[in-house]
Amino acid sequence: MALLIPITVFLLMWLRKGHLATPGALLTGVALLAGGMLSAFTHLSTLRLKVKEWVGASEVSRYEVEKGMLDETAAHLLTGSLLCAFDVASLVIGMNVSVTREGHLYGFWAALSAAISSYVLVIFIFLVPRLYSAYVEINDVSPNLNGFVTQKRKRG
Repeated sequence: MALLIPITVFLLMWLRKGHLATPGALLTGVALLAGGMLSAFTHLSTLRLKVKEWVGASEVSRYEVEKGMLDETAAHLLTGSLLCAFDVASLVIGMNVSVTREGHLYGFWAALSAAISSYVLVIFIFLVPRLYSAYVEINDVSPNLNGFVTQKRKRG
């Protein structure tokens, strides 16, 4: 389902002869996002190691669901980082082979970069709530503050 967005973006850009007006700005943003995702992965792996230390090797963990969330999120972070690298490569190649005089990226390379960028955005949107949920569960954040529990106020 999530692949429909980049496929649609690619087809729209390709068929409508779309272009990217400022590919350098997109290149900068994607490179920064790749660094952020890799940094989040390192913090997540440290947190996962901490959870493993808390429960020990033989004990059944009360954090089994959270460990699964952390593992899945780590996989998404690494996938997003790899896609950022592909996006950077497509932008750099495109900026060297298919740029107008005004500096607009066009054609296949613009469509490919837009599609990969849209997929990275989808992954990022999926990751933020997962990261916050893992934080809330592992750190036992109060239900009044965690943002996931709605409580009805008593009227007096």
